[in-house]
Amino acid sequence: MNKTLWNEIEKFDFDFPLSEYGFSTRLAYENEWTTFFTQKAIEEYKKFMYLAATSNQMVSPSEIVDIVWHQHLIFTQSYKEFCDILGKKIEHIPSTHNKEEKDKFIAAKKRTKELYESIFGLQPKEFWEYNTFIEVLEVEKSKIHLSTIISFGILLLFFLILFFRYVLYDFYTVINGSLFLLSYLLLGFILFKILNTYNEISIEKKTKLILSNKIIEKLTASELICLKTNQIKVVIHGYVNNLIVGKKLKINDSKEISKVNSRKELNNIIEKAIVDTFEGQKALKYSQLLSVLISKPVFRTILKATDVIKKELVFSKNNMQLFITNYVFVILFLAIGSSRLVVGIIREKAVLFLILLMAIVFYVSFLFLKKILYSIVQKTIPKHFKNEIIPNTKTEHTGWEWNYFLNGIALLSAAFIPIANTHTSSNYFSGCGSSCGSSCGSSCGSSCGGGCGGCGGD
Repeated sequence: MNKTLWNEIEKFDFDFPLSEYGFSTRLAYENEWTTFFTQKAIEEYKKFMYLAATSNQMVSPSEIVDIVWHQHLIFTQSYKEFCDILGKKIEHIPSTHNKEEKDKFIAAKKRTKELYESIFGLQPKEFWEYNTFIEVLEVEKSKIHLSTIISFGILLLFFLILFFRYVLYDFYTVINGSLFLLSYLLLGFILFKILNTYNEISIEKKTKLILSNKIIEKLTASELICLKTNQIKVVIHGYVNNLIVGKKLKINDSKEISKVNSRKELNNIIEKAIVDTFEGQKALKYSQLLSVLISKPVFRTILKATDVIKKELVFSKNNMQLFITNYVFVILFLAIGSSRLVVGIIREKAVLFLILLMAIVFYVSFLFLKKILYSIVQKTIPKHFKNEIIPNTKTEHTGWEWNYFLNGIALLSAAFIPIANTHTSSNYFSGCGSSCGSSCGSSCGSSCGGGCGGCGGD
């Protein structure tokens, strides 16, 4: 191994000069990758380019390494400087998928693996065997769509109401209204206790593989906060507060935020993006600052990556099976109360209390099912970090970001808490926020598609 060359390659900074939409941010943003996955993909790209520079024969990248390569080609000046370090210009040769080329590229991939492992050790499968970020998560997707499950459940509810209305009619006419209400509430309490116990046991068994996945284990504090709250605003609060505490921003008497004049350079891309927002602005209301920051790629990247993870985990086969089990029992419970209400209306009895009770029961049931659906991302993963990962790897989880993840609002300064609370739709680390689901916005450009056959040097 040419250690001198490799040391130069390792030191090469793809994000120089620092920019809020620089190489790594753009790579993560356009491909919806987490911070860890992006950094490791760049590292694997560097290793591949070392092989390309030192080998006299064609070598071929993986699909993921090829994505990084395509992105680097767009940054022409950076790519030129990188090739100067390599000592030759590495030509990108796209695959034409011709039959004549097939054997050549298969041989190149085999040669690449042999060269890589002789120098760097085993190829990490996350970047050399899988083709996409979603595949790396190793989640089996449910074949049944959530909308289909919900629709079937509604039909089942109507059927059961009619069924219980006839089968339990005599029982409903005999039992006292007050006694039914008390019995129904007791049944609900017992049912939800049993389901909660079942869910905890089931989640613990079914999420072991997911929690051990490297992508999940290496989530950043900001990504975890976004997963748990589904509010990128909460992440922004933390960064703005840290800049205020660090005296790079300040809050004036009218509760506006302004920049503190300082010659000290910011080395953090996100903090630089926040401070740069004040260029040409004396002071900004926090609502104005938030609206600008939410649209910046440095924050949207976090939201896009966590939305991908959330979608894959929430709609996984295991999670949907758990949801269906709970859904069926909740429907049975709702059908009993609803059929009793129907019988009461038919018999022209006073049913006002039962109507109010059923309205509450339906709402609580909705919240319960929603909690089950998103439990894996809002509770299980954050809890795993707090109880398992962070205590066992404390040196890797230091700094204000991790303190913010662990302590939430308690970490914010007293002057900033009232301002932040005004712009947060729910408690910092509770619930799902305003919208559990789709990612916000579209890409700021298109990534280079398709795989690449290999490369050659001149």
